[in-house]
Amino acid sequence: MATNLLIGYAEIASLAESSSINNASSASYPYANLFGGNKTDLHYLETATSGDTRISLALPSGTTKSCDFIYIGRANLLQQASVDTITVKANSVDDYGTATTIHTISSFGSETLYGPNDDDYIAHITPSSPFRYWFINYNATSASKIPHAKFFLGSSFDPGLDPNAPATITRIKQGGAQRRPTYSFEFTWNGLSYAKAVQMYLKFYRARRYTPVIISTNSWHDILMGNRVVYCRLTDMSMPPRVTDYCDVTATFEEMP
Repeated sequence: MATNLLIGYAEIASLAESSSINNASSASYPYANLFGGNKTDLHYLETATSGDTRISLALPSGTTKSCDFIYIGRANLLQQASVDTITVKANSVDDYGTATTIHTISSFGSETLYGPNDDDYIAHITPSSPFRYWFINYNATSASKIPHAKFFLGSSFDPGLDPNAPATITRIKQGGAQRRPTYSFEFTWNGLSYAKAVQMYLKFYRARRYTPVIISTNSWHDILMGNRVVYCRLTDMSMPPRVTDYCDVTATFEEMP
């Protein structure tokens, strides 16, 4: 990937026509939390179990998607709960056993985590082939409720151009139990293609009330204050045209607690 700053969301899960987990989730911390809401909206199994817990996602007939990133919010909870290996697989048929391995995280407990609280996992991977059926498998070495906040996978939105540096970064003081001020990042892209600007608007700004996103960096992390990944929503966007095919786009992303 030539572009450093990328935008991602729970693309494959959001497109799935069917979605399931093989071990029952808690009514208080449901399975649906993994693909939206705040980071404080967690997922737990109803009963702790060892071995494999597997999510299965099926896209509509005729629809296939590739994957080039994997994001786990509050991955530190999994590290503390005996989850040792996480495997993402995909297939053209609904069969985990013959599926292609897209990404394996071995010795997950020793993985370095990132984000403002150093509790998130992010991996940018070589884009996979497109598949209809997707599987996320957690292997626990002892009884575990598989606790974490989010699991996003899909193809990152690549603007094709990095924003101007430095970004405008502010801290927003939170009330209640949230003591750490959250981040707000304002980015400006000069000369973003009109097609990319429209995609950003349709994918993220128009859907901003129900589509949380991650912003992440490939190599130069200073633009995110070294955080590498931040869970947030796109709260403001302007895209006045500069010429017929290009826009100067300004977008504000606010971290979600």
